[in-house]
Amino acid sequence: MYRCQTRSGTAFFNVPGMTASTSAPRSAGKAAAATPTPAGFPRVDTATQKGRDDVRRKVLSEELASEEKLLVEARVAYADGAPSPLAEERADATKYQQRIARLRQTVGLHERNIEALKKEIASIK
Repeated sequence: MYRCQTRSGTAFFNVPGMTASTSAPRSAGKAAAATPTPAGFPRVDTATQKGRDDVRRKVLSEELASEEKLLVEARVAYADGAPSPLAEERADATKYQQRIARLRQTVGLHERNIEALKKEIASIK
């Protein structure tokens, strides 16, 4: 067990080289940077990688189109926060509010998925 003085007081660590501001030993960054790639490490030629990237882009584009379609459907169902109540919801306002909340979450989920897919497509070389 090691004792270390920090700005906020005394901290105790069971790994030498730890500080309150880091969660890894101080020497870990140097060791990771100095590790060379092994000689027998498999490499992929440029043409193969380009083919893989093209397939990945195609799959992501298809997923994006699917998510955009689902978003349109979710927005129609949400109807700007005022969908017409179902028969069982007319007597129970709580059920109606819960359905609106689920629809709102669905719209948000599809919007986040679309953002993530666009970001992923943009990062492909």
